[in-house]
Amino acid sequence: MAQLLGNDQNALTFCYWAIRGLAQPIRFMLAEANIQVHEIRLGVDQDGRTHNEVEEDQDWATHKATLQLPFPNLPYLIDTSGAQKIQITQSNAILRYLARNYGFYGETEYDRVQIDMLQEEAYDYRNKIVQAAYTLGDSYPDAFADFSNNAVPRHVDGFENFLASRPDKAHFVGDKLSLADFVIYELMWQTRLMLPGSISELSRPHLNAFVDQFSRRPLIAAYMQSQDYIERPINSPWASFA
Repeated sequence: MAQLLGNDQNALTFCYWAIRGLAQPIRFMLAEANIQVHEIRLGVDQDGRTHNEVEEDQDWATHKATLQLPFPNLPYLIDTSGAQKIQITQSNAILRYLARNYGFYGETEYDRVQIDMLQEEAYDYRNKIVQAAYTLGDSYPDAFADFSNNAVPRHVDGFENFLASRPDKAHFVGDKLSLADFVIYELMWQTRLMLPGSISELSRPHLNAFVDQFSRRPLIAAYMQSQDYIERPINSPWASFA
């Protein structure tokens, strides 16, 4: 079973679990580009009932059998708008494909190098979030403490300092929205939830203003008010931090 959103005749089909996870920057990019997409959310029924771990595995196994992806994985994107059908797995590959198509990949080669570097740095930090969030049971407090005391200062301070050095502090690259902004927004939003006060006017003011400004963009704000928007869970419901 799966939850189906949008028209299945749309040229773009996007599939992931019914969580934010790896998908949220992609969803935000599609919203900002104002692209209609057919979205398939696994791990949840059409009426919103969340599946358990065993049902999740079965959902993916059943759905995967219907696909002809070269490297089956989640998320995936299928684009039938052109002469040749495009099928992509790996979240970063999907983001770069959409960014190239919809104008979120910078204006110059310098911009694109900056975007690529920031994207990789962001996913190094995301791995630290995931490592802590999916540490279960009695080991979680120590994992969370290590994340708070080490990963956050190293990575979040890096993003704060990078943004502080820029003339345009509303964007990480150039003077318009880019792929880097979508990815970093999501991780900073998660950080504010995980560690209240970690990104604020007092602690990291440039990131705080960036997160607030991003969320007020008209198309992003409209998406966040829609019934398709996922506020929580961020991770699988059975994670220590969901």
